[in-house]
Amino acid sequence: MGVLFRIGPFNIYKLGFFTALGLLAGLYIAMREARRKGIKEDEIITFVQVIVIAGFVGARLLFVLLNLPYYIKNPSMIWHISEGGLSFHGAVLGGLLAGIIYARYKKVSFFKLSDVVSPGLALGYSIGRIGCDIYGRAAKVPWAVTVDGIPRHPVQFYSALSALIIFYILWMRRKTIRYDGELFLNFVLMYSVYRFFIEFFRESIMIAPLSIAQWVSLMLILGGSLVSRFMSARELTKNAS
Repeated sequence: MGVLFRIGPFNIYKLGFFTALGLLAGLYIAMREARRKGIKEDEIITFVQVIVIAGFVGARLLFVLLNLPYYIKNPSMIWHISEGGLSFHGAVLGGLLAGIIYARYKKVSFFKLSDVVSPGLALGYSIGRIGCDIYGRAAKVPWAVTVDGIPRHPVQFYSALSALIIFYILWMRRKTIRYDGELFLNFVLMYSVYRFFIEFFRESIMIAPLSIAQWVSLMLILGGSLVSRFMSARELTKNAS
């Protein structure tokens, strides 16, 4: 991963810089939303810390598992993340599990907290993607980026733009949700749909006709749709009674 700039003897890497910038922007958005919904700021800060740490661990763990033959031969590289190597699906799974455990421990609504952080998560992801050097399949489009003499799809910018659109939709919808968890489920569904289609422009590990990320995205779309339908029906029943 390239050095963005230097401060004295220290290298500031592009990935680290934009990841940190994304975290700060996402936290700012979450804090604004927490104040609007009357949730204590320290509760959101702790929740964000938990899901970020668990998400980072999950992101690295899943990436290593997906590339296990390489890391078996090069175990010392497991801890080297300056070159990237994080799986967003791993981050979602790790953050989701930790968030649910935290909410149960604190006896608070996981869905209510996740609604608060979802727009910030989308914005943070958008900014963080700018720092990734992820170039896709060979392309003949005018905006292709040449890497090692081969024009390729600038997948990281597709991802950043898609996540920014998701953030905008979530931000505009945040005041009209019908039940706790709706905004979070919208985020999961929109991200999964985006990721399914973006994989056609990436060179990814394939299982049958689809990539691993596409299979995971399909499972998230199915699971998210079922949960969303169940919670919508429950809300309608509650309002009817």
